Amino acid sequence: MDIRKISAAAAASLAFCMICTSCGDKKAKKSSEYTNKNIVEDETKVPADTPDKSYVTDDGETAAAVTSGQAYLEIRDASGIHQYLGGTEENLCYNAVVADIKGNGSYTVSVTADSAGFRAKAGADTKPEGLMYAALKVKDGVKECPNAVLTIDSVEVDGKVLPLEAKNYTFIEMETDIKSNIYNEWASMIPAGAVSAEGAVAEDNTDYSAVIVSKDAFTSWTEVKVNFTVSGM
Repeated sequence: MDIRKISAAAAASLAFCMICTSCGDKKAKKSSEYTNKNIVEDETKVPADTPDKSYVTDDGETAAAVTSGQAYLEIRDASGIHQYLGGTEENLCYNAVVADIKGNGSYTVSVTADSAGFRAKAGADTKPEGLMYAALKVKDGVKECPNAVLTIDSVEVDGKVLPLEAKNYTFIEMETDIKSNIYNEWASMIPAGAVSAEGAVAEDNTDYSAVIVSKDAFTSWTEVKVNFTVSGM
């Protein structure tokens, strides 16, 4: 077909489609922005082509986005509303502390509800209550820090060190992440291949558990901190 014979109506239709596509792109971009207008992208911290980005508020608070090789505290309160799972969409992402795992040594990760970002999303007088789930996790740990073993040294809630009721074990999740449960009632069995700093952990070893702290210490809380040691690298 001779391209010169395309009708004016067809050309107009094509132009209309291009306009709609452009508008759709703009709407998609707008919908992905934070509802809190005080949050802006910090282009100086993360290159534009990096998938996981960090964001800052006008108050200088960082919304932590976990990247490969970083350890972080996954946590969800009893309501399932207040949580941090490593992304910038969760309301406990603001001022969350993550750790770059560079080798054997001591590290700390934490989350806090004492932030303007949390209050903007959850409400000024809201605090996390109770505990549904908590775990220490290294994103893409199998690739970034193979053979790493996580030993949880202490768990603190609002500055109070909790007694550890059992030893933690390290295992691989989804063939990519290195993980150690802190409070996970759904993990009724020690997974195959679980290890500790002392060696392999058998499935019937009662010294180890997926629940190493009591949820009674999480009645109402602001900050949770986990101090841990990495070995085996």
